[in-house]
Amino acid sequence: MSLADCLVLSPEFQVRTGRAIALDRAISKIEAAFPGVDKRPVDDVPVILAKVEAALRAKNWSSVTYGEVSVAVFADIEGDIVLSTDLKRFLGRETRATTNPTLLDAMCRGYLASWTFGSEKSKSLAEQLIAKAHLLPPRWKSLFSKCPEFLDAEYGCAGVGARMVDANSPYSWLKEIGLPSPHDKGFMRQAHLEFLRKTPDVKTERGVDKLIEWVSPPGQPELLDTRAVEVVEKILIPWLAVECPERLREYCVDRLVKRFGDPRKEHQAFWAQIGKQYRRVMLKWLARKSMEAIFEIVSDAERGTDQGHQWANRKRFWMGIYDQGRIDEAWVALGSSAIPYAKSLFSRTGDPSFLSYGRQNGRNDTCLLFMKLGDKTVVEGSHSFRVHVFPTASRVTPTLYANNYDLDDILLPNPHDDARMHDTGGNWMGWVQRRISR
Repeated sequence: MSLADCLVLSPEFQVRTGRAIALDRAISKIEAAFPGVDKRPVDDVPVILAKVEAALRAKNWSSVTYGEVSVAVFADIEGDIVLSTDLKRFLGRETRATTNPTLLDAMCRGYLASWTFGSEKSKSLAEQLIAKAHLLPPRWKSLFSKCPEFLDAEYGCAGVGARMVDANSPYSWLKEIGLPSPHDKGFMRQAHLEFLRKTPDVKTERGVDKLIEWVSPPGQPELLDTRAVEVVEKILIPWLAVECPERLREYCVDRLVKRFGDPRKEHQAFWAQIGKQYRRVMLKWLARKSMEAIFEIVSDAERGTDQGHQWANRKRFWMGIYDQGRIDEAWVALGSSAIPYAKSLFSRTGDPSFLSYGRQNGRNDTCLLFMKLGDKTVVEGSHSFRVHVFPTASRVTPTLYANNYDLDDILLPNPHDDARMHDTGGNWMGWVQRRISR
């Protein structure tokens, strides 16, 4: 039996009255509703550690509780706080000898949080917990019996990751078997990586949902950390070199934008962590959405006018260029008269592409489509706007994704070698093809 098992507790902790049992039940309900949440403020930890160390030096434990020693045990195992040599030596002896459930709980939490591949400390802790399995608190005893891989300090992460692949909902499964914090560091950080590594390329809607739900569990904070970055990359990696089927592409764009935002305008710090090759796929998919959106917005705005058929021809041409894989990014700027049509389309469809646009402030009726094709930027527009190709010596190349555009900053003189009118014979298309092929 360890010293901690014999601690002299404050009177209120000595007698378990009916009122105390009722309190325990209330605490259990709170833990069930908010699993894995540390119930002690982080700011209290240094104070508690100082108290435990003072008791150790004075050899007087009369004012120290099990809970306070458990804080020190967890801090020692986790390793994020520097402890004195004497306190570390004491806590090491206690963890090896203890049979106290409060301290064993801290050992279990500390083992999972501090787990490191190949670490002798992790292996030693796992061996100690296995040896004390019959003494563990019920939650941990249940978890380790249902999933013994957690106590395999060498290969356990791979085993848990494989089980997560087999589970319909990895987060729900981990909670059901009793894991307090499925998104914790240490063991579960590595299990997450193993889960992604063992998951086949995601080529179904259900596969996309499973990964997004893993970092967006119901009733829990949605992650925007490294795990979420890795999930997005896992979803996009099958499409780095091949075209995604249309239905799945639409589904991926919808789910990714709704969960992580439009990388062109939202959560940009998060999207900046995504590898360039993956962002390139997403931006290309969003380019198509923006192009389709502006063609539909302008078609609605020009319906019944003599320019309606001209815009339909431009749509066929530019979507053909996109389908050839030549358009990398696209952005839209709407004149004020087109904005009500965009809002109406969003109301009817719920498609956020109709609300992803900048504003064109020069002419109320003119909408602009900016397209990146390699090192060139092409600007197409409605209402007799000429096709412009940048870079040009006459103007600064417009940037994509701005909130506002001044038409005077974009328009080139007429005539100009880098701009072309849309003639009725369609010769402008050949001119564009030649310009973007240079």
